[in-house]
Amino acid sequence: MATIVKMPKLGTTMTEGTIIKWIKSEGDPVKKGEIYVEIQTDKVNIEDEAETSGVLRKIIAKEGETVKVGDPIAIIAEEDEELPDLENVDNISTQSQEKSPPVSQQQEDKTEAVKQTISDKIKASPAAKRVARENQIDLSNVIPSGPNGRIVEKDVLSYIQEHKVKATPVAKKIAIERQVDLKAIQKSPGQRITKQDLEDQIIQDVDNAVDNTIPVIGMRKIIADSMTYSKKVAPHIYLSLEVDMSKVIDLRERLIPLVQAQHDVKLSYNHILIKAAATALRLNPLINSSFTEEKIILKQHINIGLAVALKDGLIVPVIKDADKKGLAFIAKETEELVQKAKSKKLLPDEYQGGTFTITNLGMFDIESFCAIINQPETAILAVGKIIKKPVVIDEEITIKPMMNLTLSCDHRAIDGAVGAKFLQNLKQILEEPVNMLL
Repeated sequence: MATIVKMPKLGTTMTEGTIIKWIKSEGDPVKKGEIYVEIQTDKVNIEDEAETSGVLRKIIAKEGETVKVGDPIAIIAEEDEELPDLENVDNISTQSQEKSPPVSQQQEDKTEAVKQTISDKIKASPAAKRVARENQIDLSNVIPSGPNGRIVEKDVLSYIQEHKVKATPVAKKIAIERQVDLKAIQKSPGQRITKQDLEDQIIQDVDNAVDNTIPVIGMRKIIADSMTYSKKVAPHIYLSLEVDMSKVIDLRERLIPLVQAQHDVKLSYNHILIKAAATALRLNPLINSSFTEEKIILKQHINIGLAVALKDGLIVPVIKDADKKGLAFIAKETEELVQKAKSKKLLPDEYQGGTFTITNLGMFDIESFCAIINQPETAILAVGKIIKKPVVIDEEITIKPMMNLTLSCDHRAIDGAVGAKFLQNLKQILEEPVNMLL
């Protein structure tokens, strides 16, 4: 029975989705659990899995089209099944219906049958077929000279000779070096392509070259709109300080085998930063807030987002109630969310509801930077690379692993002194990290 595929509800707050890309095309076989479409929600792109097997008979919602949750986007049915009337969608099954395996096999058999039929219509000697295959020649383009319209080897060789590109040795050498297709250069029959012909073609290709473009759609557009809005409405102030990470490094090395054994996850500096920031936010509730024109809302939950770079942008999965969770559990949950984000399996409920964000570019050798606040939050922490530097301690110069922290604050809600106090507390926690474990 045909199945109407409807726009799925991928989160509690999702009301509509945009078709970013159809992974499968009309006529393609689809297996239950197979990714068939990429959907954009309000902040992230998600690859959706088919809930039934069959053939993608009709695509209703085109790429770039926004569809309400529950509205039809496609029809999956048997290959020869009559398609339903979309005006009576409510009467059509939307339940998963696993299709029997032979469908894809039938499709392959039909393809092979068509190929065999075409091959049988062309009469050619074994030698002719071999030469054609070795030189990637379509036998349908070759004029036969053998008995009963049969293509023989010399027919294929003649075809190759006729269509062989003639060029001077210098031109051939330049073509190889510059990766120029000699077939694209127009010359009169029998004339050889010269060095000048090749240079003229190269100049023409340069003149006709068109710059590559990246369309601002999907996640890229969401990021562009969000960052523009944040800088427009929120007056940013930036506060920076350096932290001695000696004890964090020591703590991490001691805890790595324990966390690995408990959750099969390698403890990272990001995991420690999440826990430390959550502890500091408890001491500085104004940093864990949102701003409206009428009031500043102090959030009761400390939900920390971690910026994760993806191929087409970035997403911020959220660790809920980070202040109430142990370091090992934070490590486990964070890595699960990061992997889901990278595989486009992250659901809206897993990246919404953040109250504070951490973004770390230290792995890219960035020493310090200023980040744009992730609205409706009022602050974001930018983390740089740990660098060994000479520092003065008790009037003596010593080498310490130092890390720069930069806090971006919405000045409508957070004054400089308030932001500075948060950074000071965070520095104290990181320089005596055992305190955050108590």
